[in-house]
Amino acid sequence: MTRWFPAAILLALSGCATVSGEHVLTGTPGPAHDGAVKVVMEGAAEPVGYQEVGIVSATGVSTQATLVAVLGQLQAEAAKLGCDAVIHVRYDRGAESATGTGVAVRLQAEPAP
Repeated sequence: MTRWFPAAILLALSGCATVSGEHVLTGTPGPAHDGAVKVVMEGAAEPVGYQEVGIVSATGVSTQATLVAVLGQLQAEAAKLGCDAVIHVRYDRGAESATGTGVAVRLQAEPAP
């Protein structure tokens, strides 16, 4: 009985690997955005015109503590708010978890030349 116990615990814990997200509104949300959501990392040039809607955050645990999983959750949270970009994105990785935060925005169309 003691041989299968550690394996059962590992299997149970691996099922707990998850990525979660949340947001705090700083503006007015719109209908959900169903297109691509652009990601602009902290320190990169930000878009010229945008409307801020909220602060989004995501946390990945265990196998979901990856850049791809965390950024994907940030994009999903922004899309729920009607946003098409997340700017000023910061990603932090620890031993068992990773977090990301950013500002969810609606990009403004650039005027035609």
